[in-house]
Order: sequence, then structure tokens, then C-alpha cells
Amino acid sequence: MKSSYRLSNRGYSLLELVLVLAIVAVLVGLLLPKGFDALRNARIQEVKTTVSTLKTALTDLITMPGGTGSIPRTEGTGIPTTGTALTGATDIAKGNGARLDAVLLAIGKLERPLTLRMGSQVYTPTGTGNEMTWDQSTGTFVITPDAAPQRNWSGITRVEARSANPALAPSAAEGANFRLDGITDRSGDVIIAYLLIKNCPAKDAYELALSMNAPQLAPIEGAACDVGLVAYAAPVDGITDVYVYLAEI
Repeated sequence: MKSSYRLSNRGYSLLELVLVLAIVAVLVGLLLPKGFDALRNARIQEVKTTVSTLKTALTDLITMPGGTGSIPRTEGTGIPTTGTALTGATDIAKGNGARLDAVLLAIGKLERPLTLRMGSQVYTPTGTGNEMTWDQSTGTFVITPDAAPQRNWSGITRVEARSANPALAPSAAEGANFRLDGITDRSGDVIIAYLLIKNCPAKDAYELALSMNAPQLAPIEGAACDVGLVAYAAPVDGITDVYVYLAEI
């Protein structure tokens, strides 16, 4: 008896495969950029939330009873230290070892170490030796036992503070100058606190500045940013270090 049906073992034709691949390519082309944009927007919102948290923490530090009413410098000259060896170290070595977010953690103004998905995410220093820690009772950094700093946190995303330098454009000042209104440099007699995002992708840097600044302070994509709350040098090989203004006193 012959079967009443016939099983087909016919495969796909080349034309059918080409059509399927074309449809998949179109869908990927439409959806992939939207996925990247969504991830970038999430990173930007995380930075903005972190900036808000840091501003509150800095206000608490400045107004804390028994405090100095100021922000300790962690970069450049004037970093407060105790101990002959630590105090006698170079400003660069002390700046590499000191971080303002470490101060905020030590006094309980931040609940956990700083982490961001934008920029460099490796939160470990180079070098060895004991850590520079903040002593609130003396208002200084110390190393126990006293020694010259060997740890170097300069390659990570962190919070810092330094004396203003209005002689430098914000894109070259490494956090020492911001033109918040697009024109006016910071006064030379203030200490500026800022968030430094290391090795930030150029597109993220541009979109962050676009999001945090007023429309009239919109940056030019691919160029240095010298206006508003966000400053950075022109990207090299698709990355740049981003400085975000937090406070000054």
C-alpha cells in the first residue's frame, strides 16, 4: 500500500537564506544602536546620581561640627599631612596617594567606595606600602607607621580637590578650573572639589557634558570641552579624562 502522504526533505534555497540574513541584518542595524544608546544613558544617569550624592557629602563635610569648615586638598600643593616622612614627600607622591572620596568614606559621609560604569572601572592602585588614611581629629592624612607614600591611585576614577588655577583653560586644568557660565574662570583663592572619570569614551564624555550643561553650553563633539560643569581635553584614540565640578570653598 502506498503512503497517503509524502515527507518532504527539501532544504532552504539560497534565495531564502539570503532573505533571512538580510532581515536579520536590518533588525540588528535598527536595534543595536538603540541598545548602545540605552546603556550610555544608564551610565550618564549613574554619574549624575553619584554627583548629587557627592555634593551632599561635601556639604556635610564642610558644615560638620568640629570640622575645619573647608575641603582638604588631595592634589597639587597644600595637601594636609602629619608625619615627618609623609610631610617631606613630594607633592606628586602625596597627590597620587590621597583621595577625597577616601576622606568622605573615613568620616561616614559616603556609605561605600566610589564605583562607576563609565570610564576606567579598575579600583586598585599601583605600588605597594601602607595606605594614606584620613585622621579627622587632626584634619590630616597619615601613614601608619610614618613613611613616604608608595601607593598610586592616579589611574582610577576618583574624587579629588585642589587649589584653583584660573590661568589654565578648564580642558587643561585637571580639575583646577571650570567656566560654569561658559565665560568666567574660578577665583584663584578657592579650593575646587571634582569627580575625575579616567579613560572615558569620547562619546560618553560628550553626552555627559550635553546632559549636565545648559543648552547654550553644549560642547562640540570630538573637541575639548571648556564650558559648564564638565571639562575634558580633546579625545585621543577615542578616550579622554573627564572632570566634573562638585563644589568650591
